[in-house]
Amino acid sequence: MQIRELSPSELVEGFALLTTLRLELTSDQFDAFITSQYPRDYRPIGAYERGELQIYAGVSIRENLELGRHLIIDDFAVYEGYEHKSKEMISYLEDYAKIHKCQTLLVWGKQRGLSINDLSGFRPKRDGFIKTF
Repeated sequence: MQIRELSPSELVEGFALLTTLRLELTSDQFDAFITSQYPRDYRPIGAYERGELQIYAGVSIRENLELGRHLIIDDFAVYEGYEHKSKEMISYLEDYAKIHKCQTLLVWGKQRGLSINDLSGFRPKRDGFIKTF
């Protein structure tokens, strides 16, 4: 599996997968969001299997007094049949967080194709799960 930040030309694929999670999301809303948030506040990351996008993760790096610098997984969507690869994506995102000098990783809100078994080392926190490095 090849995992990387999506290029602007790959965002169409990312949008298609994200709409399996965010059913009401329109192309115009996604485009407006990406234009205003990418890459400063939101980064789309994709996992490809045989050249096809199978997992989409939208992440943001934030900083606050409680958690310090942290990475939030805002969106996580997996095409059916590829759920077994979710743990690999989470492992990549842990490394991605460390590279960006984050002290914690948060999985937040509604996700698709992610199970508690994929979150080894995480503990519950408010509306999601957290892992401290």
